[in-house]
Amino acid sequence: MSRIQEKADSILEEEELCDHCLGRQFAKLGHGLENYERGVIIRDTEGELEESDFDPENVPEDAEEGTECEVCDGVFTELEYWTDMVIDSFDRYELETFLIGIRPREEMLEAEEDLWEDYGIEWTEPIKTELSRLIGKRIEDEMDIEVDFTRADINAVVDMEKDRVELQVNSLLIYGQYNKYSREIPQTEWPCNKCRGSGCDECNWTGKQYQESVQELIQEPFIRETKGIEAKFHGGGREDIDVKCFGRREFVLEVIEPLNRDIDLEDLQEEVNESTDKVEVFDLRWAGKDEIAEIKQKHADKTYEAIVETGEAVEDSDLDELEKLETLIEQDTPTRVEHRRADKTREREVYRVETEKLDDQKFRMVIEAEAGTYIKELISSDEEKTRPSVHSVLGMDTECVQLDVIDVEK
Repeated sequence: MSRIQEKADSILEEEELCDHCLGRQFAKLGHGLENYERGVIIRDTEGELEESDFDPENVPEDAEEGTECEVCDGVFTELEYWTDMVIDSFDRYELETFLIGIRPREEMLEAEEDLWEDYGIEWTEPIKTELSRLIGKRIEDEMDIEVDFTRADINAVVDMEKDRVELQVNSLLIYGQYNKYSREIPQTEWPCNKCRGSGCDECNWTGKQYQESVQELIQEPFIRETKGIEAKFHGGGREDIDVKCFGRREFVLEVIEPLNRDIDLEDLQEEVNESTDKVEVFDLRWAGKDEIAEIKQKHADKTYEAIVETGEAVEDSDLDELEKLETLIEQDTPTRVEHRRADKTREREVYRVETEKLDDQKFRMVIEAEAGTYIKELISSDEEKTRPSVHSVLGMDTECVQLDVIDVEK
């Protein structure tokens, strides 16, 4: 007697199962079959049952799906009910992809584990998997949307114990690049330093230290059009508030719990750019789920233009000496950020330094440097925390009075 026949005989003799639950014990046998069809084949096959018997041609035309059962308690007769419940939960959302999870009743899981313990798991499929597949197929057919196992628009968990559907609405991710043309706005929302966002006299009850940011100027039309509850801004690094950026810094805008996903990125890019002269966005497109981490982890070198004022008159020959800065430098954590950065010494490479004298005590510098280089401190030395520096090479007081990012490595 074949092992398949032996297992089937034992189950049929000892258990009262519906065709779904019977067939599910043999789910890995045959192709193009649902489990209830396997169950029908097992009951109808005369003679010794072999793997070759699990063939769609052996399924009777009048095979019916779903009956009462001591394992599933008739849950497969309720597929339409659960399908409608999920579809109703999707009603508010625009979506193209979804994923179904199942939380069966506890007694179903216990009964299934008893079966596995008694008859083994060699060819079995969990009841959760079968239910999610069958409900998912019905939703695909009725709503003309697709299951996506990678990153669906919405994940729905059918809780059969509590008779409800729980939704996880995945964020809408939009990649772009931006330039910042203002020296008065931060990159992201900045809560008031005094009230931490709750509102006070100092911030005029706005809860904000700065009333605008790159994030807010970009995100507003996207939140409006998607009806998302909020947005997060993930930048590939950031520039100081008083620094302009002409280098097209990369970012991903994450819109949280959007109701609408069918938005025109080209139109919204144009709207942002026409609504403000402080920020400009470029190359908007849909982002993949891994791009936030990729952008944040990218070690992007940058090129800066700095205007430097000196405490004494400086000659062209003095500026020629600044080529000495094209080397590996050491930077201790700058004084201005030591309250939020670890106290450590970092080595950074300066690749290129170009200078142009503007007047006796002012000159322009173009500096190409490794990611993470503190340019203001490269100029001032920050009380010798940067070694070497413009200050140490010239032997005089030096201050960066204007700084721009003019290129960001992509």
